[in-house]
Amino acid sequence: MLRRKLMSVFLLYVFLFPMFAFGQAAAPAPYQAPKEVIQKIKDEGTKNSQIMQTLSYLTDVIGGRLTNSPNMKRANEWTRDQMKKWGMQNAHLEAWGPFGRGWSLKGSVKSCWFPKYVN
Repeated sequence: MLRRKLMSVFLLYVFLFPMFAFGQAAAPAPYQAPKEVIQKIKDEGTKNSQIMQTLSYLTDVIGGRLTNSPNMKRANEWTRDQMKKWGMQNAHLEAWGPFGRGWSLKGSVKSCWFPKYVN
């Protein structure tokens, strides 16, 4: 009988002690922004968005931006200038590791062989 009680206490100690000793406190509730702040962000995104103008300039005017290409440099500088224009205080370019040579595509030729060759 005593042996059974000691074994029960030992098992409780083995299984419950780690839970209390190493258990984490209850997680704090996630931050809930005031509704007027959320509404202000939504209004800015839906009424004053410049996403289409920005995307159009980056894709149609500057074009493809392969790593270390002249267009990548133009896009980086244009983005930095836009951020400064929008009021961001520390907009700057940072150097990154050695990459090697950059390149850009001047043109390409495509031919269709199927169903009929077109030149």
